[in-house]
Amino acid sequence: MKASALLLGLDRPRRAVTFALLVLGSFLACGLLFTPLKAACGCVFLFGMIAGCCVDFDQMILPDMFTVGLALAGVALSFAVPALHGLGAFGMFPGLRSAAAALLGAALGSALGLWLGILGEIIFDREALGFGDVKFLGAIGAFCGWRGAVFALFGGAVVAAIGLIIAGAAGRRRDPALDKGAGEAGGSRPFPFGPMLAIAAGLYFFALHPWVDRYLSRYLIFF
Repeated sequence: MKASALLLGLDRPRRAVTFALLVLGSFLACGLLFTPLKAACGCVFLFGMIAGCCVDFDQMILPDMFTVGLALAGVALSFAVPALHGLGAFGMFPGLRSAAAALLGAALGSALGLWLGILGEIIFDREALGFGDVKFLGAIGAFCGWRGAVFALFGGAVVAAIGLIIAGAAGRRRDPALDKGAGEAGGSRPFPFGPMLAIAAGLYFFALHPWVDRYLSRYLIFF
């Protein structure tokens, strides 16, 4: 238990309570909004998202169990529960179509993140998107399809920008000793992007998918 708490960054009581509230809230929302089978899939997805965010906030990494493992779970659950990708009927054919949608989402999400990360590194001469974030996008695509992955990437960038603006406007005072330590270390602590991806993915999964899907469907001819 102690090792798993340290892995998730839950060694502090406040973090553990926040994690529990987020998980319980997301599970309750799934139960209220979706059919039982899709709700169960949503619980797996959201637990992985929240747990991955805890690690990313605390250690600035996204372990494979919350990226590659979650993506594989998304493909398997998509085959078993076609409703996860909007296919209500059960059976081999709907299951294969749903699994194909999951694979396309995982492939396109991770590929888009990888290429944008490479371009960002070339332009800004620094890492723009970590490989963990790239795999995290693949996991999002496995559960939400390619439209959800695309929205998570660009929506996550918007969420990050809003967060930075709010933080700057708040003008939070820091301990001068901390600022000095940050300067000696070569700058401030890097900003984790995984949680921003997860927030955008959650917004898509719970509420925004009808509008996002309708908008992005005009580009379906390219896929």
